[in-house]
Amino acid sequence: MMDGAIGIVIALAAYVLMSVPVAGWSQWWVLLGSFMLIFWVVVFLWDHAANALVLAPYDSRLFVLGLFLVVLLIPLPFSARLVFSSEVKGLGATFLLINTGVVFGLAALINIIALRTAESRAMPRWALADLRAAPIGLMAGSLVAFLSLLIPSEMTVPEGLWVDLPARAFGLGWAFAAFFVVLIVAVALIRRRMPILANKSPEVQKISQVFYSKMRAMYNQLFGMALGLSAFSLTDLPVKAAADLIPPLAHFAFLYFLIIVFWNKLFRVYAAISTFDELIDFLIAWVAFFVVLAPPVFRQVVLPDPVTQEIGSIAFPIVMAMLTLTNGVLYLHTGGFWRRGVAISSEIKNEFRWWAMGSLALGAVFLASLLIPLAATLGHVSLRVIVWWVSLASFVAIMWLAAQVTSPNRG
Repeated sequence: MMDGAIGIVIALAAYVLMSVPVAGWSQWWVLLGSFMLIFWVVVFLWDHAANALVLAPYDSRLFVLGLFLVVLLIPLPFSARLVFSSEVKGLGATFLLINTGVVFGLAALINIIALRTAESRAMPRWALADLRAAPIGLMAGSLVAFLSLLIPSEMTVPEGLWVDLPARAFGLGWAFAAFFVVLIVAVALIRRRMPILANKSPEVQKISQVFYSKMRAMYNQLFGMALGLSAFSLTDLPVKAAADLIPPLAHFAFLYFLIIVFWNKLFRVYAAISTFDELIDFLIAWVAFFVVLAPPVFRQVVLPDPVTQEIGSIAFPIVMAMLTLTNGVLYLHTGGFWRRGVAISSEIKNEFRWWAMGSLALGAVFLASLLIPLAATLGHVSLRVIVWWVSLASFVAIMWLAAQVTSPNRG
C-alpha cells in the first residue's frame, strides 16, 4: 500500500512541475532539475524507511511513522510548484524547506527506532551498516534544510534563470547534497570498522530478499503510475468536437505502447537475477525516472503553444534516448551475470543482448529525429511524431523476429 502511495507522489511531482508554463530553456532545465531532486529525495527516503519497516513489520510505531512519512512527502511537489507558478513564491519556498527538513528528520527517527528493535540483530551486515549510517546523513539533510530558512525571503536568483525565484528554494538541493555526501562518508567509515561478511543463514537470506523486493515493488508502481500520467497529461488538449478526441487517443496509445514495452521486459530481469545487485537497482531507478518523465514531456509536444511545443519536440527525443541508453546498459549488465557464476541460459543471454542492441538503436533513431524540421508535417501530424511511432513499432517487430530466430524451440 505504502509503495503505491510513493509511486503516486513521484508521478504527481512529474506532472505538477513539468506542467508549469515556461518561456525558455533555462526555465525548463530548472523544472527538470527540481523534479529530479524530488524524485531522488523520495526514492532515498523511502528506501531507508522501507528497510526499517521490513525489519520490524509488526512494530506499530514504525508503521505509524511510515504512514506519516508518506503523508508528508505528498505536499513536497506541490510546495515546489508554488515556488515557480504563484504569487506567493516566498511562502512556497519556506514551506518547501520546512517540508524537506521534517521528512528528512522523520526518516532518521524511523531508522533510529528500527536500530533499537530486537530484529536488527538478524539483519545482513551490509544492511545493518547502512541502517546505522542513514540517520547521520538524514539528520545532516534535515539540518541544512532548516538552516536554509536563514536566507532572506526577499533574496532572489538572477532574472535570466527565473524571474523572482527565491534563493532559499535551492535549500532542497543543498539538503539532498548534504544528506548524500554525509551518508556516503558514514557508510564507508562504518563498513570499514564493521567488515561485511557473507552470511548464508536462512533468516539473513530471507530479509535480504525482502529488502530487494521492496524497491522492486516501488519501481513497478512507478511504471503503473506512468500509464496513468499518459492519459492525465493529455487532458489539457482542446476538444471542441468528437473528431478532436482522435489525436489525444492516438498520443495516449503511443505512450501506453511505449511504457508497456519497457515495463514488460523489466520482469525478465527480475526473473533472471533474483539476488541483490546495486548497479541493477540503480539502473532500474533511472529507467523508472525517464519513464515517469516521458508523459509530461510528451504533453509539451502536442500542446498548441508554439514555445512549449518547440521545447517539447526537442526534449522528448533526448529523454527517450536517455531511457533507451539506460535500458540497453541494464540488459548488457544483466546478461553478463553468467561471468559471476549466476546460472543464466544461453537463450536469456541472447535475448538480453538483442534487447540491449535494439534499445541503443531505438535511442539513435529518436536522436536522429531531431534533424527533421519542426514545421514538417504529414497531414496535420508532426513528421517527428510519425517517425517516433514507426520506430517504436519497428523496434518491437524486430525484437519479436529476433526472439523467434534465436529461440532454441523454433521449428
